[in-house]
This record gives sequence, C-alpha cells and structure tokens, in this order.
Amino acid sequence: MKKLLIMLCVCTMAVCANAQKIGVWYGLNMAACGDADRELKALNIGVDYTAAINEAFDWSAGLAYMTKGAKEWDPSYLQIDANARWNFLTDNDTYKVGILAGPYIAYMITDDDIEDLGVDTKKFDVGINVGVQGEYKNVFLRVGYEYGFMDSIDGGDSKMDGIYFRIGYAF
Repeated sequence: MKKLLIMLCVCTMAVCANAQKIGVWYGLNMAACGDADRELKALNIGVDYTAAINEAFDWSAGLAYMTKGAKEWDPSYLQIDANARWNFLTDNDTYKVGILAGPYIAYMITDDDIEDLGVDTKKFDVGINVGVQGEYKNVFLRVGYEYGFMDSIDGGDSKMDGIYFRIGYAF
C-alpha cells in the first residue's frame, strides 16, 4: 500500500512539474481602515508560487510586503496568502482568465508612529481576498478586494479592507 501511495505522489508531482510558475508582482491598493477615508497606497510588492491542478484550476501561495491603513496612516505588513483559482477562459499557454479566492494572514511590521498618538495597534490580521486574474503568456493582471476580520486598532471598528491592482510576470 505504501508503494502505491508513493507512486501516486510521484506521478502527481511529475504531471504538475511543468505547470508550476513563480511570479513577481507590483501593486497598488485603495486601502481603508474602518470608517476612515480611503487612500491610494503604492508600495505593494510580492512573489507567488502557482501550480496547476488541471487546465481549469490553479492554486497559489504568496508572500508580500504591503502598505495598508487609511488616509494619513501607512502601516506596512508582511502578508502570506493562499488562493484557489478557477480559470473559465483558457488557451493553454497563451492566455487565462480566472476568478480567485482565498485566505491571508498578515503581520504589521511598521505602524507609522500611530502609537505616538496614544493609540494601540494589533500586529496580526487575518482575512480573505477575492478577485479576477488575467494572464497573457507570462504577464498577469490581478484585480480584487481584501477584507480583514480583525481590528487593527484597539477600541473601535478598524478592520482593514481594500481594492487592489497587481501586475506581474511569471517565470
């Protein structure tokens, strides 16, 4: 039985081996924190690992440095996300268009000195993101929405959310 499971794992890895990609991206987001006004944040960079399950489904995991927050507050986060993507328009290696969704976990690495105002921040955020991604050859564009489940500032509604735009290149 062990040999059969090992053979299945090796065969699965061999089938998926040529469908794996590493992507690097740069992005912008229109971030908000609770009821605060939205502001464009332009320092978002990341790397993704994507593997195809089959022609219609992919999964990916990524690491990013992101600025979020709201107007006049620019905390930065290290964020890990995992997404499943259903590609509803595909043409093998030429183009793909798909819908993606998945969870993320983020750790605040700078709080932009908001603690000087007597406000305590929470370092962890957990949330979900949904979006659409289009690929043409090795270039991709992703547009989506992130919503955090945890308050970022003690004592009020301060959940992070934002609309994001990312452009990248996959190797």
